[in-house]
Amino acid sequence: MKKIFFILSFIFAANCFAETQAIQNLDEYLGKMVDAYHIPGMAVFVANPDETLLEKSYGECDSLDRQFFIGSMSKSYTALCIMQLVEQGLVNLADDISLYLPDYKFEKKVTVLSLLNHTSGFDTHAKLHNVKITDSYGKYEYANVNYDLLGKIVESVSGLSYEDYIRRNVFEPLGMEDSTANAWKAKDSPKLLKGNRNYFGFFKKGDAVFPTEKSWFHEPAGYIASTPDDHGKYLRMYLNGGLTQNGERIITQESINSMWYKNVPLGVKEYDAYYGKGWNYMKWNGYPMVFHGGQVENGITYMYILPDMKLAVCFMINANDEFVLNNLMNNVVWDSVSLIRGESVEDVNHNKFVQLHLLYDAIYLLIICLSLIIFIRAVKSRHAVSQGKKRRVVKIILGILAYVLFPLFLLTFTKILLDTPLWVVRLFVPDLYIVLLVSACLSFVAGIIKLSGVCRRR
Repeated sequence: MKKIFFILSFIFAANCFAETQAIQNLDEYLGKMVDAYHIPGMAVFVANPDETLLEKSYGECDSLDRQFFIGSMSKSYTALCIMQLVEQGLVNLADDISLYLPDYKFEKKVTVLSLLNHTSGFDTHAKLHNVKITDSYGKYEYANVNYDLLGKIVESVSGLSYEDYIRRNVFEPLGMEDSTANAWKAKDSPKLLKGNRNYFGFFKKGDAVFPTEKSWFHEPAGYIASTPDDHGKYLRMYLNGGLTQNGERIITQESINSMWYKNVPLGVKEYDAYYGKGWNYMKWNGYPMVFHGGQVENGITYMYILPDMKLAVCFMINANDEFVLNNLMNNVVWDSVSLIRGESVEDVNHNKFVQLHLLYDAIYLLIICLSLIIFIRAVKSRHAVSQGKKRRVVKIILGILAYVLFPLFLLTFTKILLDTPLWVVRLFVPDLYIVLLVSACLSFVAGIIKLSGVCRRR
């Protein structure tokens, strides 16, 4: 008996040591990463059902009690509220949403479940005031408006504002004293950590674009404000099967399983990934994980849970850098999973951030230079007289290309090729927006100068 006890004790101690070593490796890796990627401020925590294994703040984030806008991680909170109402018999996932929201009737049935799973057919960039069904009906298409509508359902069914419902039924039971579902209240909070946008490789402080009536998304889809400490309590609730630290039930394990595992495929060929009720699900190197990211104009967040290890991890960063930092952070998330699993990862590349920004800046410079060349040539040739019919035809064709088609391409290619309207580029990639707008204006003005010269000669 003593021998068995000794063996079990040894195994337990070995597992604890391995977990501690893994967390230490992650801590060391993150320290290098924050420095290498020039992150202004970041908070991270790793928690199991009983305790926090790692909690740390970096740079401008001087405390785990600083508020961040958590972006689309807010969707998991909204899904939780809906599932609470389902458990109470006040919402049926199969119901048409017009039953709860009479002002939102569509030519096809849009169910509560289709909003939760992003299969409603609504366009990614739709807003509450212009939402309509598209060809994606019945298939996964991520759309913030789905969760804004779910927030309205919460209000319609409960008789409370979204802010009050989530405060009473989620924040207060979990002891999340520094969280709010009212972005405008958070704006004036001294705890709110000011975010940063990236311009040509440099971070510049600035406010997020606070939601208004016609905004792309609101609190239910992406504008809850929380602290790392508060959000840790939220994730720990999932690890404890829907119970708070005091044993109060927020949601049943059955509903959690429904949120995590009853989902729809994303249609991403590289990964066997799914979305359902505010959470993504996939297996990373064979390990099951549920996760969600988020971003507002000046910050990004990531959270994931490893169900088989009973671990939850979250990153909050007060900066948004769409093309470089955000993509690098995707790799950091996957690396952190491997490190927690006790596996090794490649060392942090301290040149990657600068190299990628130099590449994008070179592309931006090329676009500006092309526009400047068009502009300068137009100014120099405005008094020139064309000789010969054939030469005039060639110049007309080149003029149409340079003064009309090129600037139109600059203003529309993000929508045509990337399915991203220019107004979204303005919000989330401001340096690219500046380059496109200035370059298009230079080319258009060049065309006007050229045309005025032709008219003057005639």
